Amino acid sequence: NPPAGDYPTPDKPVILDQVGCTYTPHVVGIQTNQALEVRNSDPTMHNVHSISRKNKSANKIQMAGGAPITQLFAKAEERLRFKCDVHPWMSAVVFVSEHPFFAVTDTAGKFQINGLPAGEYEVKAWHEQYKDTTGTVTVDASGAGTVNFSFSTATE
Repeated sequence: NPPAGDYPTPDKPVILDQVGCTYTPHVVGIQTNQALEVRNSDPTMHNVHSISRKNKSANKIQMAGGAPITQLFAKAEERLRFKCDVHPWMSAVVFVSEHPFFAVTDTAGKFQINGLPAGEYEVKAWHEQYKDTTGTVTVDASGAGTVNFSFSTATE
C-alpha cells in the first residue's frame, strides 16, 4: 500500500488517441477524478465505448476530427476497458488509481515510480496475456529501489 496521504488530482489530462484505427497508447494509468481525454486523429468515425465495473460506462460516437471525449472516474479500478464497436480490433486498458504511485512500462519493459518515501513496498505488475505478478521493492533514502518481474504463462 502507498503511504497514507491526500493525493491531489493532477490538472493535466491523460490522452488516449485513436491513430491508424488503434488506441494509442494501448495501456494508460490515471488517478481518480483526473480527466481522460479520448481523441480521434483518424479520418474516420469511431465509437468510444468504456466498459467499467466500478465507474460509469460510456458509449459515444466520435466523428473524424470531432471534439475530444472527456471522462472522469471517481473510483479506483483495474483493467477498465475501452473499445471501438465500429472497429472490433481496437482496444485499450485504463488503470484508475487513488494515488500517483503507478507507472506504465516503456517499450523495453522499464518503468519508474517517483515520490515514494523510503520503505518497503509490494508492487503489482500486470500484462495483458499473462498472470498478474507481484514483487517487493525497498526504496532507500535517496528514493532509489529496483524490482524485477517475471511473468508466468499460467492463467487463473
